[in-house]
Amino acid sequence: MTPRAKPLSPADRRQAILDAVVPLVIEHGGDLSTRLIAEAAGVAEGTIFRVFADKTELMWAVAEETINPSHGREEFDAMLADTDDLHERVRRAAESLTVQMRRSLTVMFAVRSYLMKHGPRPDPDDPPRPPEFLVRANRDLLEMLATLFAPYADKMRVPPATAAVVLRSLVFGSRHPGMELDADLTSDQIADIIVGGVMLPGEEA
Repeated sequence: MTPRAKPLSPADRRQAILDAVVPLVIEHGGDLSTRLIAEAAGVAEGTIFRVFADKTELMWAVAEETINPSHGREEFDAMLADTDDLHERVRRAAESLTVQMRRSLTVMFAVRSYLMKHGPRPDPDDPPRPPEFLVRANRDLLEMLATLFAPYADKMRVPPATAAVVLRSLVFGSRHPGMELDADLTSDQIADIIVGGVMLPGEEA
């Protein structure tokens, strides 16, 4: 007799559902049927609502997972592990950020559309502010990008944290779909600008 698979922990089951739903939101938008979600996740429909209180909570979790992936730091470190050339590291980071930004925007537009139709109405007495997970995701991203520059700190004219802000700003500012620029900066151009700007004269990385 084939042994039964070990039951997933609550955290692993939650992650498995999110891993299944994020691609669905990208492909179909946020107004997904419970049946479609359950089929994609390989669980019963009732299981979804033992993990998430309702679809609104699920959609917020999908947005958070897309913007700040649970394994994002490990994947970022692995992407850079085989090179210590700063230009190449920045180029790869720019490519990765572009993919992540476009994926995140697609999901956020879909989630926003869902919440406008099905979510609770905003409290007029509650001042608008970004969700806490967006604040946390921005902080985590800048900390992660700063580690890219940290090994070269003694050769740089600015701190790694400042270089991280510049890299994020160049990628997001030059490639945001709403900007409608005549030409995007390529990842090589972004790397040229960053490395040429942050390194001290005569220093190479």
